Order: sequence, then C-alpha cells, then structure tokens
Amino acid sequence: MNEDLPLAGIRVFDLTHVWSGPMGTRILAALGAEVLKIENPDRPDILRGNGNDLRLRYPELDYGDDPRNRNAWFNTQNVGKKSVRLDLKSPEDIERARQLAATCDVVMSNYRAGVLSRMGFGYEQLRDLRPDIVVVEMTAFPSTSPQARAAGFGAQFDAASGNTWLSGDKSGPVLTGFAIGDPVGGMFAAAAVMTGLERRRRTGLGCHVEIPQSEAMMPLFGEQYVLESRGAAGKLRMNGDPTGAPHGIYPTANGQWVALGVHDDAQWAAVSAVMDSAGVTPQPGWATVAGRVGDLEGVEAAVSAWLSGIADPDALVAALQAAKVPAARVAGPADLFADEQLRGSGFFTELDHPSAGRHPYPGLPIRIDGARTVPDRPAPLLGQHTDEVLGALPHERLTTGGTS
Repeated sequence: MNEDLPLAGIRVFDLTHVWSGPMGTRILAALGAEVLKIENPDRPDILRGNGNDLRLRYPELDYGDDPRNRNAWFNTQNVGKKSVRLDLKSPEDIERARQLAATCDVVMSNYRAGVLSRMGFGYEQLRDLRPDIVVVEMTAFPSTSPQARAAGFGAQFDAASGNTWLSGDKSGPVLTGFAIGDPVGGMFAAAAVMTGLERRRRTGLGCHVEIPQSEAMMPLFGEQYVLESRGAAGKLRMNGDPTGAPHGIYPTANGQWVALGVHDDAQWAAVSAVMDSAGVTPQPGWATVAGRVGDLEGVEAAVSAWLSGIADPDALVAALQAAKVPAARVAGPADLFADEQLRGSGFFTELDHPSAGRHPYPGLPIRIDGARTVPDRPAPLLGQHTDEVLGALPHERLTTGGTS
C-alpha cells in the first residue's frame, strides 16, 4: 500500500454488499485505506454470483469451476480490498468480529435502518469498544421515516429521487438504468467517511453518519425543484434542456449517435454553417434562441435529418468542438475500452486475479499530486485474508470499555 495516500493507516470494517456500499469502500481503498470486506462463508456478497447469473459478467462468458471468484462486476467493485470470512450469526464469529471492529477506524454498511444495531454493530455498541470510531450507515430510507424498515434497491432510488421523472417525456417517466442511484450513494458515503475522520482529527471523537440512499440523487436536480416549488413546472423533453435548442442525442448514418447541445446563437451559427454545407438549410427564423425555442419541433426535425446522413460522426464532432459547440459521440463500453485518452492517461489497470485471470480494470477519476490512484491488488477471493487478519487479533476475549 502506498503510504503517501491520504487514508494510509486507516482501517475499514466493510459490511457492504452489491453495488452502492462496495462503491464507497472501493473509493476508500483507492485513497489508501485497508478495507476488510466481511463476508458470510455460506452467503457472501450476492454480487459474487453463483454460476447461475448472467454469463456476460464472467471472463470469456465462462462460469468456470470457481464462479464466486470470477464475477467481473464483483471483481471491479472490490479491487484493493481484503476478504475476511465471518458468520455474524455465530457467537464465536461475532466475538471475533467485535475484536476486529475495535481495531478499525471506520465501519460502513448498507443494510436497512436498524439492522446494524440488531446485529450488535451499531454506533452506540461500537463506541463502547472504540470511542473514536466512525460509523456510516447507507440506509434505504431515513431511519426516522415511515419507510425506515423497507428494503431498497437502485431502481427504487432512481424513482424515489425524482430522477425518472426528470428523464421522462410527455409519454411518461423513464427508468434511467439498472441502479444509477447505487454509485451516487456510494460516493456520498465515501465523502461522509472523510468528513467523519476529519471531525475525529479535530475533536478526538467518532460519529455516526446516515446516508439515506433514496435521497442521494436529489441534490443533483436543484433547478427543477425550484421551478416546481414556485408552481412553474418545466416541460418534459427526453434528453432536452430548457437552455438548449436543439439539445439531445441523434442517430447518424453508421448506426452511432451524436450528442449535441446548442445554448447560444453563436453556437447555432456554427452548426447552421455545417448543416448548410451538407444540404440541409436552416430556417432564417432559427438564428435566435427565441426563434428556435418557438419552432423546436422544426429545429429538431432538421437537425435529425442532417445528422442521419453523417457517415463519420467522429470527424463531425471534432469540427463542432473546434467551433466551440458542445458535441460528443455517444460512447459504448467497447469505445471506452479502446479510448486512447483513457488508456494513455492510465485509467485502466491490468491486474492478475488468481481465478479470473489478467484483465484491465477501470479506475476512478481521482488524481493526487498528478498521479492516479490505482489498486494495488485485485478483488479478493472469498475469505482469502481471513487467517492473515484474524490471526493478528489478541487471543483474550474482548471486554467493553474504550480501546483505541
């Protein structure tokens, strides 16, 4: 581990699973923390899979003889961590887990509200073992709400936050993906850990932070909530923007898509010149924002007709960007994997996994003093570090009272 990283020396008791929590602890690991992923030997993180889930999540679409350790989704979200097998329903393992938690600076979970305390690892319980511990609970809904005990998943958070409404159009709301709220919640949780550690540095005291994931997306949509609160609901346009005309994604002749956003008249003049040279003549009344907004359907139809004849979207995008027009080709996973900028800047890290083999893993958008934060190890095999971690614990039984 790089001792120069900000969280070097910080130990994390990781009770997270699936995507949201592991995303948060993945960030902590990238920043130098020692992340101990606690997994039940018989019921580990379900993201590991069991050989009955989607084949596309496995190298070469092959479950292999060891599917629990080959799942690409799990292995991507858990790089840089250690796996410790503990059954938190076993009295003996609960005792060892409490011993281990007492050596940790941070505990993070993404259970329903109240579950962590019922397990014996809530903030009040752990504070007796270590007064300066930072506990971050990523609950589905606020612990004080009527839905406190309800289970939650990414699609629910997408809907509950208002994001599906914002992404919809006149035909109705649109779910934006499998679980976009999960990684957003994870990022908030990682930030909460940093805040808790800074508070501890200043005061010597730990703290308890709750991150209701149903609320995590809401801070991203400020202007829409302002409009609604004033009774001036915005118009729903798929991929639209009230400050852009035209604004959206459009198919091209080769089956690819281009995103285009025009926000002022100078940008439109540049677009008009390119359109005109391609044989699609814009209307004179579209020269102003008011004119384009007033005939939005006509503008969108003309832009769609123009872009549908473009055979080289990359060349077009380069020309538009040179003219200071916001434009991009819509990239898919294969495009990102082959992207020269990402590869040249070290976004991907090649890691050798003992079961999955050697593969490139995507990084995080974090640079410290010009250097990327890259994982120093692949995702752990189930229980790989149990002996190493638990073997370092004292043999005497844990007693209550402050330890540090």
